[in-house]
Amino acid sequence: MGTAYKIKCKHCGTEFQYSMSATFGLCQECVGCECSTHVETELPIRCPSCLHILNRTPQEFNEQVETVMMWD
Repeated sequence: MGTAYKIKCKHCGTEFQYSMSATFGLCQECVGCECSTHVETELPIRCPSCLHILNRTPQEFNEQVETVMMWD
């Protein structure tokens, strides 16, 4: 199971895809809606162009996500 994101960096405007696998059988909830969402903030997700950290807070990360795809 995993999640793939299409992200647009607020800092430089670069669009890219980022994916992560859900671990330990935990299912991640949807991003960008009002439900509780876990976004990893301890390990930085950086823009590949400007290297700006995109996940300092879950809110900052969710504002930059354009598309979310989940798979089993």
